[in-house]
Amino acid sequence: MGGARGRCSRLFAPARAMLAISGLLAMTPGAPTAAQTLPAQTQSAAAALSAAPCELHIWPAATTHTTFQGWVRAGAVDGARRGMNGYPDLHANALDTGQQVRLLTTIDWRGAFHDPSLVVVVHPAPTGSADDRSRTSRLVAEGSSPCYRELIIASSIVESEVFSKPSVRILALRKRFDGAGSAPANFSSMSESAIG
Repeated sequence: MGGARGRCSRLFAPARAMLAISGLLAMTPGAPTAAQTLPAQTQSAAAALSAAPCELHIWPAATTHTTFQGWVRAGAVDGARRGMNGYPDLHANALDTGQQVRLLTTIDWRGAFHDPSLVVVVHPAPTGSADDRSRTSRLVAEGSSPCYRELIIASSIVESEVFSKPSVRILALRKRFDGAGSAPANFSSMSESAIG
């Protein structure tokens, strides 16, 4: 029974890393620091920002990858999925797109951003955009608020090494658009959480 419980615990433990995403926000504050100061806005743009609630749009990663560093294995990506001998199944499917969406909806985004009026939209599928890092336009332009944010889970990786516990690593991109037609302030952060 203990073995079954341990396997189940390891199977669903990647959820902890996904929930750690809200910790990424501490590294990318809602208000810009001196090093991140945005260009000055006109009074009408500032008034429009304060009148409309901010929107946060969140997208999951397309797939979860795995890496394994063994005694004689050198960290091939998705080794078990590709049928390579000696690579264990690290249960990356436990953090598929659907599970990511379920976990992302459980996070208190309004509390994390200290904004009780924040409008949060968790999208059911990845962005489908190949240029999320360099893109300067909004993914949701139609009818979006002047105060618009994007959080994109760029990648999730289940990792295992011989001498350490398995872990999940999440890379997230965050874009902040302040005002219609404004260029985004871009941030990227990585979070890692041990499994088991």
